Amino acid sequence: MRLFLVRHPKPEVEQGVCYGASDVVCTAQALESAAENLLKMLPKGLKITSSPLSRCEHLAQILCRLDADFSYKTDEKLAEMHFGHWEMVAWEHIAQAELTAWADAFVSYSCGGAGESTALVLQRVAQLLHQHGTRGEDHIWITHAGVIRAVQWLGTQPYSLITSLIERLDPAPLLSHLRAADWPKGEVVFGQVCLGQPWDWPVAWPKRPLVNRLVPQRV
Repeated sequence: MRLFLVRHPKPEVEQGVCYGASDVVCTAQALESAAENLLKMLPKGLKITSSPLSRCEHLAQILCRLDADFSYKTDEKLAEMHFGHWEMVAWEHIAQAELTAWADAFVSYSCGGAGESTALVLQRVAQLLHQHGTRGEDHIWITHAGVIRAVQWLGTQPYSLITSLIERLDPAPLLSHLRAADWPKGEVVFGQVCLGQPWDWPVAWPKRPLVNRLVPQRV
């Protein structure tokens, strides 16, 4: 299975603002331009799964309008990380003590007080990876930088971590080895396929993982 990981176009947000799960918008021109460029890169007829946030879903809608071979659905698991009260605040205005606390407890810290933790984002991405992996089909995800980096990091881990994550009510203990310094770096370009090529299912992972009964296990 290959994943074409597409980041949404650049939204109309001031530089340096934390917008995470906020439903900020892209201009019609940015969406149309990104869709036209993506049509040159994406294989015909693949299923599209999109974040429900409009900067992603509107791009999926335009792709389907321009090429009837495409169809899409949305999935909450592809939404960007929720940053709690940091949402729509300039990063430079967020208390340094809070950012340090996140870096020190990178897996378990709830961003912005009531936001998500890195562990919860990794868990939902792992759940969707497992779901699509059982089908063994190439797929297009239209999503966000945080989700794309989560896929990149999970791809460096044993598949046993994926299957363990999807079954845990509290995923943080399984991820205690992850540090902020280990998180994938580098730019995730707006409106393009990440790194210009599909993400390949790691060779060490099973080709068609069996469907597990997803019964949450208390820890």
